[in-house]
Amino acid sequence: MWKCLLFVKWCTLVGFVVPAQVFALRPFVTTDADVIETNHIEIELGLFGLHERKQPGTDEFTLEAPSIRFNYGLPWDSEIVLETVGELIDNEYAGALGIKEKQFASTAGFYKKVWWRGHDWIPNFATETGILFPTEKNTSGLDFEGAAIFSWYLRRFTCHLTLGGGTEKAASENNTRGLFIYGAILDVPLPQYKKLHFVTEYSGEKVENAILEHQLLGGLVWEGLKDIEYDIAGFTGLNSESVDWGMTMGITFIIGKTTKGGQ
Repeated sequence: MWKCLLFVKWCTLVGFVVPAQVFALRPFVTTDADVIETNHIEIELGLFGLHERKQPGTDEFTLEAPSIRFNYGLPWDSEIVLETVGELIDNEYAGALGIKEKQFASTAGFYKKVWWRGHDWIPNFATETGILFPTEKNTSGLDFEGAAIFSWYLRRFTCHLTLGGGTEKAASENNTRGLFIYGAILDVPLPQYKKLHFVTEYSGEKVENAILEHQLLGGLVWEGLKDIEYDIAGFTGLNSESVDWGMTMGITFIIGKTTKGGQ
């Protein structure tokens, strides 16, 4: 954990020193049909997040600190994506946070490529495919995930649609189940504040032989100094199987060219 915290501090300092254009996708679960420029590094850093989930049996309260999504731009309109989330879990929540478990969750590596770029009502189209690593408690073996992504970049708003699927292993079991994921994002700049955006997302996940989990997120993104973007959002589940409520806060920035020949 301490190594991750040192990495986060270093990235934050570099982000304040190196100005660059930002393509932020925080605080969303799903993504967009775009990639970072070749030989650039984008850091999507979740400084703080929490959520509560009430289920039959034990309730669960989770503090996320930090979450990191690392994007490195490659040639041919593509990028490598690495991500993980640190979780501190109180699985006997009784009104006060008492940490019972620590783990890294949602640890994955993806290859993302934009296949075509549209204009007006013709969307960008990209794919993102990769491997999920067994870093959560009581999990083992690799899982796979892939998604098709469409993005519409219009004058008054931006919209992203993600449709995908993969595999998931049940905790403490070896059986693999199919997984369907989807999400839609809407980003609307506020006319009176050009650097402030209202953002919202509807996303869902359906595991084979399980009830659909889906949620609704809403928040704000501000384009700050040095082209660093700051975000804050809240979300709520839409049925009894989903997260009850949660919030997230973070920043996104780009580290400039990493090689002399970078674009």
